[in-house]
Amino acid sequence: MKKIYHSISKVLACVSILAFSQETTAQTAVTIDFQTQRYLDQVSELDRSKFFTIHASAGKDYSDQDMAHLKDWDVKFGRSFWGAFGRYNDYISSNQVFPTDDKIISDGIKNINNTKKQAFYKHITRQLVVTDHPKSMIHMDLDTKEAGAFAAKYFKYNYEDELRPMFYEPVNEPFVHAREFMGDNYQESEVRRKTAEYFKEIGKAFDEEGIDTYVIGYSSAWPSMELWDFGHWESRMKMFMDVAGDYMDGFSTHLYDGINVTGQDTERSGSNADAILDLIETYSYIKWGTIKPHAITEYGGISQGYGDTYTDVESIQTVRSINHMIFGLMDREDRLMISIPFITGKSSWYYEANDYEPYGANLWKPVKSSVVNGVIHEYDFTEKVMFYDLWKNVSGKRVRCSSSNPDIFIQAFVDEDKAYVCLNNIATDDQDVSMQFISSVGDVEKINKRSLKIYQNEKAIYEDVDLDNQPESITLQPHETVILTYDLKNNVTFHKKAIRKEYYSKTYMQPIESNETLSFEFNDVELNTAHGEARLRMAVGRTHNLTKRPTIKVNGTKVNILSNWKGYDQANRDDFFGVIEVPIPHQLLTVNNKVDISFPDEGGTLSSIILSVNNIYDLSSRLPFKGQVFELPQKIEAEDFDLGGQGVAYYSTDNINSIGAYRINEGVNIDKNGDAFEINLKQNEWTSYSVEVPESAIYTVTVNTSTISTESQIDLIVDNEKICETIEVNNSDNALKEVKVELAKGIYPIHVLGNGDVKIDFLDFSNAELLTDDIKFTSNNSEIKTGETNNFEIEYTAANDRDIVLELWGDSFLLGQTRVNVAAGSSSINVPLDVYAEPLNYENVELVAKVVKVNSNSLNSFAETVFNEFEFDPVLSVSDDLLDEDLITVFPNPVLNNQKLGIRGENKIYRIDILNTQGQVFDSFEFQQPSLQVSLSLNNQYSRGIYLVRIYNENGSYTKKIMIQ
Repeated sequence: MKKIYHSISKVLACVSILAFSQETTAQTAVTIDFQTQRYLDQVSELDRSKFFTIHASAGKDYSDQDMAHLKDWDVKFGRSFWGAFGRYNDYISSNQVFPTDDKIISDGIKNINNTKKQAFYKHITRQLVVTDHPKSMIHMDLDTKEAGAFAAKYFKYNYEDELRPMFYEPVNEPFVHAREFMGDNYQESEVRRKTAEYFKEIGKAFDEEGIDTYVIGYSSAWPSMELWDFGHWESRMKMFMDVAGDYMDGFSTHLYDGINVTGQDTERSGSNADAILDLIETYSYIKWGTIKPHAITEYGGISQGYGDTYTDVESIQTVRSINHMIFGLMDREDRLMISIPFITGKSSWYYEANDYEPYGANLWKPVKSSVVNGVIHEYDFTEKVMFYDLWKNVSGKRVRCSSSNPDIFIQAFVDEDKAYVCLNNIATDDQDVSMQFISSVGDVEKINKRSLKIYQNEKAIYEDVDLDNQPESITLQPHETVILTYDLKNNVTFHKKAIRKEYYSKTYMQPIESNETLSFEFNDVELNTAHGEARLRMAVGRTHNLTKRPTIKVNGTKVNILSNWKGYDQANRDDFFGVIEVPIPHQLLTVNNKVDISFPDEGGTLSSIILSVNNIYDLSSRLPFKGQVFELPQKIEAEDFDLGGQGVAYYSTDNINSIGAYRINEGVNIDKNGDAFEINLKQNEWTSYSVEVPESAIYTVTVNTSTISTESQIDLIVDNEKICETIEVNNSDNALKEVKVELAKGIYPIHVLGNGDVKIDFLDFSNAELLTDDIKFTSNNSEIKTGETNNFEIEYTAANDRDIVLELWGDSFLLGQTRVNVAAGSSSINVPLDVYAEPLNYENVELVAKVVKVNSNSLNSFAETVFNEFEFDPVLSVSDDLLDEDLITVFPNPVLNNQKLGIRGENKIYRIDILNTQGQVFDSFEFQQPSLQVSLSLNNQYSRGIYLVRIYNENGSYTKKIMIQ
């Protein structure tokens, strides 16, 4: 649940969320929390080199201007042919033996010296996947150990250490070519196994030689794992992992919408691609206890029906698929080596043989009118350039975000004073997307919108425009991608972090039988926070007439399953094979978990199931300098900023106290000024002060400041938003500057931001004028419905012009949000609320109404209330048979030491006692506002074991038993 600094109630709202049929049209909502930094395990920063690549390498075909374009886009090299077996193909085929070490070393010296003479040498980098065509390597009668030793020697002596390619994929897509090497003596399966042995011996030899190039394989062209009752999986990727996997650094796969060499003309974007990669990860975990990473060395779309000559319409088709897939790949960066969209460079080998027609995957195309005597004097970009234009500059740390519709993908990043929100619509119809912001990104100076719309029979439309206002909603056309760039006045400061970790079961590939329970265990799950999100990713392969919605129990509790998944219905595939995500309440999880799944009908396979857990933490490393927050009003010495270090308590460009006074181990410049100290803030440097505001009020803030510049400024910031007018500072000595500031009740940090070169002695908060803001619900609406507008009557008092914000929270998910502007004064208003909720019941639900500054997304409000008179039937109830009086339910049970415990009865509860087994009262909770359901936080004072919960309600007291783990 969201964090608020002041207590509103110990009683959480209880709400019944009613879902309508799928025919009901509802707007999608995307939720962005700019103040919560998102981690994929330990990875937060977007590594562009893993995603924005080109299937090419530096070479004679590329001019310095070509390389400048790639540099401007921040695009890295990805993959090229011509490796060890390709270079020596003729030698090996003629002699049926591999070159000697002396020949490899001698040729290697010549190769290095020759490469250094080339004009393109300065553009060579280590980032490259080297591969070859299967015919160069696969010789059924040659020794695979000798082949491995040869390949390792080649890589050792043919490259300078600092330019040796980072990846080696010995051959490209070998298994779809296995038939070509059968001859009269071998079966396809024998060719595939021999190929896997080549990979094994190459990887082993690289390890023995100490070569720091990653060996990857097998570059699956056609990963239709589910075919032949998963016989494809057994005979291809699983066999490869069993034979060669010990010596592979990663597993390479090609993902295409359409037909790649062979297979069905279908789409992998969305749930199917997820199912393929999840299966590989799961078997990796089962086999090695860890996840060997992916290398997606080709991906995109393969179009048909456009003819043999180049057209703009055909050229852009693959980018539609690339944009779909890149969103999913970004969610696997923590276990991804590299991904390479199949966009190639110039491919002279093709256009020289085809009247200067570009290869279909090319980024550049010859301008035919510029060809003179067979020499091309000018190239132009194909439509694929739009992919790199679209994604240019997107970078930074991930921020927490989500979508209420699995067909709308979202990624969001913050890079200092820029923020990016990236959206993609994989659906085949228009999608209206509401932009819901949990927290503020700060003062926005400019918003830019880049969008790419791709059509099957019309030219694509690429737009790059500045917007006049921050969009509250966006309509995405089918397959459209939009990137919003927010230029901010100040750098974003994070207050929370969300860390996603994923857990795998040792059980996989389970045949589905009617009403038979399939059980999966997920152990050692980290749950060291009370707040979070969790999902099961269930991959199933079944015929289309069989259900995709089994009965699922998590630790004995039934949870609901969605009827939607990422991407299309796969109706043009022989079978459905995809991932279906199942949201589960975080509170239901324990350290060791059991998931039981049963289908009502027989057939197919549950191939893998993964538990994805997001734990959400406050950045609690920030502490008041003298142990107590500054309770306002009072004078704050500027040098007494918080403890917590760089990025938490302060930001300094060099993180050094170069002047060396007072707090010499901190990174803020502090100087002695008479009997006092003062801080020195340069451009965009800041310090943080934890304050307690006892009541919402207007304060007079006096700042003792000076500057050596002619013009400098100071801003006071809360939740990335300015809270008063900018303080202008000139070069007079220690001028007293005075501003008025509205502060909401609560405990939170105030950031003091310098623009220029300013010195600050103190900040004095005085003359508090209490604000009269107030808010309460007056309607008796007892239901929340998705798919239609809900209306709530609210009475309010606004001290100034304000926004009334209404939010519906389900556990840590924002399910709906409305903002209405009101004038100063007292009145009542009917506030509409559209709920973009999944059709699930949540354990903890709050409907929160608050009064905030106009256009503010701060977590602090001038007044706030919770509506808690809803009907509620929680999905998380776990019945306890100790007593059945009053039908009291305690959930979750067992419970962790630091989790929230929910208790519900048929009569309103006003007190809870926790007793040990000897009957002694261990803890007690009073509820000022009795409710049918209450929630209480357990702290770390509990040891593991059995406890009794005594519940007091209007009918008396009752006792239930709980287990604390």
